[in-house]
Amino acid sequence: MLETARLRLRRWREDEVERIAAARTNQATAQFLPFIPQPFTVEDARFWLKDMAEQASAGKRFNWCVADAATDQGLGNLTLFGIHTRGEVRDAEVGYWMHPEAQGRGVMSEAVQAVARWYFAAPDDGGFGGRRLFIRTAATNTAARRTAEKAGFRHVGTERAAFQIATRVDDKVTYDLLITD
Repeated sequence: MLETARLRLRRWREDEVERIAAARTNQATAQFLPFIPQPFTVEDARFWLKDMAEQASAGKRFNWCVADAATDQGLGNLTLFGIHTRGEVRDAEVGYWMHPEAQGRGVMSEAVQAVARWYFAAPDDGGFGGRRLFIRTAATNTAARRTAEKAGFRHVGTERAAFQIATRVDDKVTYDLLITD
């Protein structure tokens, strides 16, 4: 578990499947994450929880419920995936989504910063020992881009016509954060 002054990053619980389903069934999710079934049902949420636990056990993915520290209510989700450890190259991609009620409050950028601190910390200090984090999103996903920038990530490139969204192909923007930043 990771914590900030106002957030607790923890595992999702089985009793939160309805909140997960509600968060993943909204227009922004449907637009920018078209691979998520719509509507996202409670059964989909149960399968997703099981899948996340299996991938975490295999070291393929780390997943956190971003919860309010005072109420413990789940506000969103943050995932590290695509984890590569090749010699000195240790990088991972960051993905996130928010419950509509929690959007626009700077919650996710704060959560991303907390995960980055853990990710860059040495294993002897309880961290992962990573060297680079990156975020890829659609160029028109201004909320995701703002989150990346507020969390200290730098825009490092744009690939034209490389990101499938629900209605068309968009440009893909990439942000990264290095251990040295």
